[in-house]
Amino acid sequence: MAEKAKTRGGAFAALVVLVLLLLVGMQLMNMRGKLAEARSEQILLSERVARQEQENRTLEAALERAEDPAYLQQLARDQLGMVTPGQKDFYDVSN
Repeated sequence: MAEKAKTRGGAFAALVVLVLLLLVGMQLMNMRGKLAEARSEQILLSERVARQEQENRTLEAALERAEDPAYLQQLARDQLGMVTPGQKDFYDVSN
């Protein structure tokens, strides 16, 4: 009779260990998915930081040239269509 109690107790213990192993395995799979998601988010954020740093360098270069009269004159011509006194500007309207 004691042997049957040991067998039942051993089977129950094995079942408990099996259930615990399954739960731990499920948690590991869940963590693996979260880790993959975090890595992809890190890549996206790194790319975003790189783009922002490039934009910052571009803006810093524009600020350095902001005091240059020739650069300001070129900007006025290109972006605002301004001309210097006495200058004649021709536009091609055939298109």
